Amino acid sequence: MILFRCNVSPSVGAGHLTRCRTLAAMLRARGVACAMAGPDETWRLGGDDTLFQSWTPLTWTTGEADAEAFIALANRLGARVAVMDDYRMDEPYQLRLRAAGLKWLQQFDASNPPPFWADFVANGGPRETPEHYRALARNPGTEFLLGPEFAVLRPAFANLPPRDADRPLKRLLISFGGGDDRGMVVRTLEALMDKGPGDVSLRVMSGVGNPGNAAIADWIVGHAPERAVLAVNPDDVAGEYLNADLAVIAGGTSTFEAAAAGIPMLITAMADNQIRQGLGWQDRGAAIYLGRAPEVNPLDIAAHVTALAADDGRRAAMSRAGQANVDGQGCARLVDRLIGAMNG
Repeated sequence: MILFRCNVSPSVGAGHLTRCRTLAAMLRARGVACAMAGPDETWRLGGDDTLFQSWTPLTWTTGEADAEAFIALANRLGARVAVMDDYRMDEPYQLRLRAAGLKWLQQFDASNPPPFWADFVANGGPRETPEHYRALARNPGTEFLLGPEFAVLRPAFANLPPRDADRPLKRLLISFGGGDDRGMVVRTLEALMDKGPGDVSLRVMSGVGNPGNAAIADWIVGHAPERAVLAVNPDDVAGEYLNADLAVIAGGTSTFEAAAAGIPMLITAMADNQIRQGLGWQDRGAAIYLGRAPEVNPLDIAAHVTALAADDGRRAAMSRAGQANVDGQGCARLVDRLIGAMNG
């Protein structure tokens, strides 16, 4: 069995949980039992019963208390391998896991990386390289699994065909993550309706954990009922990306999905750990990084959308750059390591 520790909340967003579900689905397909620890029941979906043998909410108080609760749960379930998708895993926490004899894969925050004791250290960010983090390795056996080749994407995003280079900009996807958008969606819609291209339809994708969903829905009804649509936790996420021609997007997990689908991106960082990711996609030619959400002027977003609507060549180049960096096989690469750790 593999035990997951995941952090998810309106402020953190749902990217960690999406990543864990994707890993668990492939592990289950390969005959490995999984269990979830961390998220409360409000984040649990119907399909989770087939992915996770058990679901144990954990309320974080201190790292020491959480590590003790996690280790006790692992012992109860007989799990000797873990996935730690929670950026609060500091060195004392990791040392407790190591003393308990656990092996684990650790996802980490590139803006504030801890010393690493994990067996596998993973981050799909486009700016991340093993050389950047070697000095933080405390375990001589740590294997660094960094860069977009290790991005965990749902199967629908694997090996998608290239986009039509002559595709016009007709549909704009707006998504500031699965958590609290902090009013960015409405502000962006207002700017686009005022200064953006008038012939582009607007599709907002939001998570069920976003407390701003009601305000977004009300704004659309009152100001753009014929032009804008809100989709909360849509069933076909891949379809949302494939049907869009440009994305205004948060700098989290969704950037890998957009890149795999070949969507040019305007990226806004909703948290510090998304800054390097936004800059990395810009470095690779797949995106324009706009800055941190509180400082981004929505009128600048509208100006970039207008400019890209008139520049088919740049959109095509951004599309090719995104797909060149993400092949959708990152989940399989991580699963291979986890199964090897179980059998080693």
